Amino acid sequence: MKNKSFLGLLLFSCICLTAIAQETTKPIKAIYVNADQNILFDKLIDFVQNNEYFILSLDKQAGFIQAQKPVEIKKVFKPNERRTLNFVIRPINENLSQITLNIRCEEKHWGGSESGHVYYYDDKGVSQNSDLYQNIWDELKSALVPYQQVIFTTVTTPAPTKALPAETTLNSLPKAFLKDGFPLLVERCRTVLASAYMTQKLLSEHTDIPGWEGYPVKLYEYYTGKDIKKGVAKRGLVYLLNPSAEQLATWIATTCWEVKQSTDTTYLYKLAEFIKRQSGAQFPVQGVVYEDMYTKNFYEPYIFKDGVTVYVADSTKMPTDKHCTDEQLEFYLHMTNADLKPNTGRYARICSTNRTQYYKNGGKTDVGDNDEHRNQSWLNVVRQLYQLAWLSDRNELMIAWAKEQL
Repeated sequence: MKNKSFLGLLLFSCICLTAIAQETTKPIKAIYVNADQNILFDKLIDFVQNNEYFILSLDKQAGFIQAQKPVEIKKVFKPNERRTLNFVIRPINENLSQITLNIRCEEKHWGGSESGHVYYYDDKGVSQNSDLYQNIWDELKSALVPYQQVIFTTVTTPAPTKALPAETTLNSLPKAFLKDGFPLLVERCRTVLASAYMTQKLLSEHTDIPGWEGYPVKLYEYYTGKDIKKGVAKRGLVYLLNPSAEQLATWIATTCWEVKQSTDTTYLYKLAEFIKRQSGAQFPVQGVVYEDMYTKNFYEPYIFKDGVTVYVADSTKMPTDKHCTDEQLEFYLHMTNADLKPNTGRYARICSTNRTQYYKNGGKTDVGDNDEHRNQSWLNVVRQLYQLAWLSDRNELMIAWAKEQL
């Protein structure tokens, strides 16, 4: 009997610990999508109806949708629930909107007497179960096609105005600069992009790269100059998502305005020149980047993923003579995080942003540090921030660098 009691207590403890573990992870309560508010409102209505939710309230002007349905919970000791989804759609700019979600849960219980059983719902308040929110976002993702979910964020309190992705837009800059200075900056950015040595031969364009679904990622083949040790040019393959001259100029202008409240060419051209030297505004989504960083005309391969240098775990996948085979080049295009060593490089394209700068700019995700603990979470953060920048006038990675260096 004592053994049974002990086992029962142990089982109960395990259940409780599992529940606590689920609750300690902050739920993702907001996403950004590259569509305007009206389009998303209609998409969300279709979503809740197709998933058999009963619509309780609609307010298109406010972007509010409330929908509810009973849910059967197939777990031991867990009562069935009634869930209420509260969506709010907020426009960020004409091409970007934020969807926030709060899920209210009510547990179904039975009561009454032997002659008449009744049930009632016990309000448990707003759920903080991260798995519950993630399931909704996963279901919603397919309903939003062809629009892209740009970035996930954990929202616990209302974000300050300054934290909104498009708080500084190109149109918020001085009109005199937009008329005279911005066209000159665009031309300067064309020279930056002209230094992009990997954009030699476009092989194909893809919108289905894992983690980059919906983005126009381009596959390029390129050759280095004649390598002083091999005596021949080296072939590279790389997926790139490079900005246009106008997009790059917009990021530079809004960065200088936000950080320095200035559109002086001292800042604009310094930032443009730095990007030219560091990356040529090339953002490697995945593949090999050859550079003669330490010895002129000795081209060494650096493997990139999500805009960051990574290190392949299997040493046989790296060339001993610094000259990648065709098989190795293909491997780099399809590798996953599981193929990599735990640590990554320090810097993020296209502005060599590091982890310390990310933290100083308000970054909350634990991405390690710039020394011995450079964990892979940095890849996810860089990917998400660059994707968000792609659809807005601001580049948070660029701003983080500029706050320290400009």
